[in-house]
Amino acid sequence: MNKNRKGFTLMELLVVIVIVAVVGVGASISFNNINDSTAQVELENKYMEIQRAATLYLDLHNSSLDTFIENKEMYMKLYVLKELNYINDMENPVTGDDISLDYYVKTYIPSDGKKVDTCILSIDLVGTETCIANSKGKRCGCCDLADNPTLNPSC
Repeated sequence: MNKNRKGFTLMELLVVIVIVAVVGVGASISFNNINDSTAQVELENKYMEIQRAATLYLDLHNSSLDTFIENKEMYMKLYVLKELNYINDMENPVTGDDISLDYYVKTYIPSDGKKVDTCILSIDLVGTETCIANSKGKRCGCCDLADNPTLNPSC
């Protein structure tokens, strides 16, 4: 037998294949986690964009501004902002569905009275308000509602 043969043994090849597979699985998991967190940040930015559009609408329409000054709050449905082209793309980057045009943007003066704030709400048929996003785009601490912070541990 020739002892000077060059090449890899079957065991060496199997070890390399296993190492490459482990690294590939780890990279794939990391990539998926990064994509999920990026989509969540995009959704938060989208919610903040919608709220800025509502504030802009309020600034440009005196009748709405007068109502806000009188009542210290104002509700506006998202479909109004959409119809008037204050917002365009309504796709939820997390789910791929459209953000509901039945949501409301509430512009209000918070209980601390320091500055004007906004949030996005859904309101059911009996008038119960549910927080969709606060002014930072997160689902907590919304519109002076008593939200459960366990819904979003980052709050």
